[in-house]
Amino acid sequence: MEQSVWTSPEIGLVQAAPPLRAGFWRRTVALLLDYVFLVVVLGIAAVLVRVAWGDTAPASRVVDAALRAFGWFFPLIYATLFHWLWGQTMGKMLVGARVVTVDGAPLSFARALGRTFAWVLAALPLGAGLLVAALPDKRGLHDRLAGTRVERV
Repeated sequence: MEQSVWTSPEIGLVQAAPPLRAGFWRRTVALLLDYVFLVVVLGIAAVLVRVAWGDTAPASRVVDAALRAFGWFFPLIYATLFHWLWGQTMGKMLVGARVVTVDGAPLSFARALGRTFAWVLAALPLGAGLLVAALPDKRGLHDRLAGTRVERV
């Protein structure tokens, strides 16, 4: 997608218009794609555990606890690292969206981690904080808390 260009005849400047923000539905599709990706990864992990430990794996408390911990922490690690390193998760890559700071800079690790935890908080009350992205500003509660925005690529 190309950015539009605007000119200012008074001062002779030519600048690219700011990128378009990713809307609610684009972000929703990205979230659903991320969910599918995570389910596949967690399913592969469960199969690998069964292959490694055999039929005793489901009965083992330690293996069960490890799989549950992986199921809780892997999505958080995934979101934090992908937003920090590439500005996008797999779902955002597929729909053409990325996360940047309010001023358009890439996310630092600390900001990516903060955004992930803010996302968890925003999603807790029935996703109400995520629905805020449907407003004209197109920023969810977690974006507001973390000082980020999601734009089209």
